[in-house]
Amino acid sequence: MIFKTNMTKFTKITSLLILSGLMILIAAPAISYSAVESPDDVIRIINKIAKYMFTAFFVIAIIFIIVAAFNFLTAKADPEKIKSARNQILYAVIAIAIALISTGAVKIIESILN
Repeated sequence: MIFKTNMTKFTKITSLLILSGLMILIAAPAISYSAVESPDDVIRIINKIAKYMFTAFFVIAIIFIIVAAFNFLTAKADPEKIKSARNQILYAVIAIAIALISTGAVKIIESILN
């Protein structure tokens, strides 16, 4: 039993690290080769990063929803699996909220810099 919980923690940590690495790789083109010479350049870079983050969070949310739906279908009235699937849907909603907030944050930063 202890081994199973350690593997579950290891799997979660590994998944988080992989997703973080993928998000960095997705956002890297927005930052690379961008010389900052004026506030407009900062706004342009922030817009690019927000666009990539928006896309990444929606893709992650869709994956979470698909996995949660699969878990609901295979739960067989097991309360623990149903609770896990509900949590996954909650995380998907949080990812969508963060994606939407990222676009709003860009507008706030843009208004502060102008």
